[in-house]
Amino acid sequence: MRFTSIALLFALVSTASLGQGTIRGKITDGTTGEALIGANVLIQDPYRGVMADLDGNFSLENLAFGTYEVTGSFIGLKSQTVTVVVSDETVVIQNFNLYPETYVIEQAAEVVAKIDRSRDVYMENIKKKNASSLDYISSQQIRRTGDSDAAAAMQRVPGVSTVGNFVFVRGLSDRYIKTTLNGAEVPSINPRRNTIEMDIFPTNLVDNLVVVKSQTANLPGDWSGAYLNVITKDFPESFNLRYSAALGWNSQTTFQDIISSERSGTDWLGMDDGFRDMPGLLQGLTRDDWPELDMPCFYEGLVYM
Repeated sequence: MRFTSIALLFALVSTASLGQGTIRGKITDGTTGEALIGANVLIQDPYRGVMADLDGNFSLENLAFGTYEVTGSFIGLKSQTVTVVVSDETVVIQNFNLYPETYVIEQAAEVVAKIDRSRDVYMENIKKKNASSLDYISSQQIRRTGDSDAAAAMQRVPGVSTVGNFVFVRGLSDRYIKTTLNGAEVPSINPRRNTIEMDIFPTNLVDNLVVVKSQTANLPGDWSGAYLNVITKDFPESFNLRYSAALGWNSQTTFQDIISSERSGTDWLGMDDGFRDMPGLLQGLTRDDWPELDMPCFYEGLVYM
């Protein structure tokens, strides 16, 4: 009898411990009433979670009897947490209505964006929208080629060549070319030239070099060959420092012995220590001292006439 009572008590405890419940519900947008597909529902202890289906429905199953903190959340909406008690094996219905989460900003915020004009994609968009025929070389390309001035960089543009530092476009000389800086005409310092020498523009100050080869109404009319526009970089908003250095040597001279004449010990001071003085036997003598001699005077291999 005693053994039977103990077995019955153990069975009752086991049945109670295996009690399981279910939490079900639907998650919707509290503003529009639309189902939130893929919304999350979580419980913390034990940590479990599910996602809402295509109709916004969710189901947390096989939960032990007890009290749970259930949280519903969705991107861009304010999360909602409720307390749910699971006391028997019936289904507990818990719906969530989530509303947009708003923030109050005490100070006004200003977002400023700047176009990066130094890249090829910017100039390609300009080229597509432009009615005239133009070519260009951007700062992005110049960094790859390593050109130090605009004259060297201009040679990379199709149809452009240089003679010295003057630009020729499709074989036409500077007489038919107009050069501008950010759209403003640059006068030539040479009275015999119509354009300027392009090497005066260092490439580290240039965003784009644009070559327009056909006339449009928005451009000046005093050119027929090409219109060159040197577009410089914007004024920097903060201090920028760029440093570059180069190292080179000549294999024919560097670390090689230099053949030269004998030197005095004070040559490095820019003065002679007497090494190059006249020999002692000839000090103070002139040709008048031996006018009757018909043959040269030899002294240690040197000939004094």
